[in-house]
Amino acid sequence: MHAQPASSLAPWVPLVLLPVMFVLVSFVLSRMGGWSRLARDYRLDRGGGFPSRYFVSGGVGLVSYRSCLIVGGDARGLYLAVLLPFRVGHPPLCIPWADLQDRVRERWFFLQWDTFRVGPDRVKLRILSSAMKSLDSHLPAARQA
Repeated sequence: MHAQPASSLAPWVPLVLLPVMFVLVSFVLSRMGGWSRLARDYRLDRGGGFPSRYFVSGGVGLVSYRSCLIVGGDARGLYLAVLLPFRVGHPPLCIPWADLQDRVRERWFFLQWDTFRVGPDRVKLRILSSAMKSLDSHLPAARQA
C-alpha cells in the first residue's frame, strides 16, 4: 500500500484567504484609481439622503466600476458610493459641484460618458451620462470630445 501525501494546508485556510484577498484587492484598487485621494477631501462620514441611482457604471482614474456605483446628488454636491460588498476601502463621497471641472461628454460605441477632473489632484472621474441627466442643472456645461 502507498500512503497518501498529507495536505500541508488545513481545510479552513482557503476560507480565510478568500475574504482577506477580497479586502486587499479592494484597498489596492482604491489607491490605484484615486478613490482614496478623493476620500481625503470629500469623504461622507454621515448624512446622505441623496436621491440616487444604483448599479451605475463609471470609473475613477484607471479603475473601472462596472454597474457597482451609486450616483446621486442635490444642492450639496455629487454623491458617489460603491455598492456593498465592494465598498471596502471606498468610503461614500460628496463632491461639491464647484469641484467638478472640465466636463467632457465622450461617446464610446452606443454609450455616452461624462468625464470630469476632480479636486486639487485633478483625479479623472467618468460616469455614464444617463445617470447624470437628473443632475444636469448643477453641472458645468459639457463640451463634446
